[in-house]
Amino acid sequence: MIEVPFVRRQFEVDGEMVEARFYRPVADRGDYRCDLEIDWPEKTRSKHAFGVDEVQALLLAMQLAHADLLAAREMDGRQVSYLNDRSLGLPLAKSIADWDSENRL
Repeated sequence: MIEVPFVRRQFEVDGEMVEARFYRPVADRGDYRCDLEIDWPEKTRSKHAFGVDEVQALLLAMQLAHADLLAAREMDGRQVSYLNDRSLGLPLAKSIADWDSENRL
């Protein structure tokens, strides 16, 4: 069975469209796991986040994707935007809030 993404968002990275996909959280070892994929121009990278419930797992997966996109901008010098804006419109962990001072979420 092929899993269908629960939600997805497209970003622009160095002039190319990059899709982030978040899959429906599933029960895993007493918690919940939310898988995510980002289709970078070079290759698709997959990760997952764990939470005590489905909502926390999804929010943490979105924070993880946001951190990856910001790291590409801050550490690799890539141009990353969402709807022609530097704010990526995803939740962001407080520990790296200074990476995206324009975040409006």
